[in-house]
Amino acid sequence: MKFLAGFLLVFFVSFAWADEIEVSAKELIGDEKRKMTQLKGNVEVKRANDLLKANEAWIYLDSNNRPNKMQAKGNVRFWLTLQDGRKIEGEANEALYFPANQEYQILGNAMVKEIAKNNIVRGDKIIIRYKEGFINVIGNDAKPARLIFRLEKEQQ
Repeated sequence: MKFLAGFLLVFFVSFAWADEIEVSAKELIGDEKRKMTQLKGNVEVKRANDLLKANEAWIYLDSNNRPNKMQAKGNVRFWLTLQDGRKIEGEANEALYFPANQEYQILGNAMVKEIAKNNIVRGDKIIIRYKEGFINVIGNDAKPARLIFRLEKEQQ
């Protein structure tokens, strides 16, 4: 339990831009040898107006006990407010986050939607590198990558 409390402190402090992060699940398991924390059952991660829900999640630590990979699996759903105020929501079978390069990978039946404009991106794998302003949407033979967006009407 001491490890879990220490880990949560390091984890939350490392996200200094967040006022508060709340993690809840039916079960929290800390494994100091494997440098991993597992959250099982009805997982919810809340930060300000952002929310992620999944069946399970794992947080992996590096040798300095800092998060180097976060993974959510099973019925992954999320709702985020971007820095410019736009709201997005999405879903997938799995989501990964790599804090070092701020890379998100949304995997398996992945869908991201900008709510106000009804813009939708779908693919088997969506990779977002926030720092670089990079997005890559990958489809498969059965389901190609898709982008659906609403055109703004020109003012005359």
